[in-house]
Amino acid sequence: MKALPFKIPKVEDSSFHLQIDDEPYFYDKLHQHPELQLTWIVKGEGTLIYGDYLGEFKPNEVYLMGSNVPHVFRSRAEYYENNGLRILAKSIFFKPDLIRKGQAILPELSQLEGLLLAADRGLKINPEESQKLIHQIDEVFRANPLSRLGQTLCLIDELGKTELQPLSQLPQKPITENQGRRLDDVFKFTLENYHRPIQLEEVAEVVHMNKAAFCRYFKQHTRKTYLNFLNEIRLQKATELLRTTELSVAQIAYEVGFNNLSNFNRTFKLVKGITPLIERRKITTD
Repeated sequence: MKALPFKIPKVEDSSFHLQIDDEPYFYDKLHQHPELQLTWIVKGEGTLIYGDYLGEFKPNEVYLMGSNVPHVFRSRAEYYENNGLRILAKSIFFKPDLIRKGQAILPELSQLEGLLLAADRGLKINPEESQKLIHQIDEVFRANPLSRLGQTLCLIDELGKTELQPLSQLPQKPITENQGRRLDDVFKFTLENYHRPIQLEEVAEVVHMNKAAFCRYFKQHTRKTYLNFLNEIRLQKATELLRTTELSVAQIAYEVGFNNLSNFNRTFKLVKGITPLIERRKITTD
């Protein structure tokens, strides 16, 4: 299957599409599609890449993703090991026209125009409010076909009233299929090799570029340097280990690819605003 573009299977002339992903791991290619995507993560953990955003996803989180923005939910490594782990997600795909054309019939829908614009940045539903939306998503999936459209519009209306956390500070741009394949190769290489030293020349070779061209290319399409991206991956993995293991901070630093503890502590505090030890205490008390 091509990484970009990704076509949502749907009945012809349908305003929206419901999809249940019940698999060993999430579809793991960077992709984009014209439909907006509302996804409830029922089971599964891993890394969400959305435009220039990179972060962890976990169960009972709800995301709204904009039209034609490259993204991927990439499952953690253990989901690929045939150990019985599975993911489960419920997604509703709908085109912006569902709301814009509906305004002719229901003028009240015009108030959701701001939601459509905000969705380009990617939105995460505030955890305190996600349970109500999860219930509504579940109701849409349980409804008969005749009532689904009305329930979907009610759900979108509720989204417009809900506190949402933008994933990115800037609107995202679509990318070409070739650009998507290259970025996907870089992301995959990084997620498989972050635990060891990586030279820029090595990752540039993955996408058949020289070092200078790769650095320009990567920053142009992600708004960050490759080193910043690599450190984000490493710190995300470090946070997972702080939460799920009893390894010392020094052991974790080397486990995720830092070559000395002081550099790890400095980078962790610079990016997250707190030290690894405080992060571990915070996780323990939550």
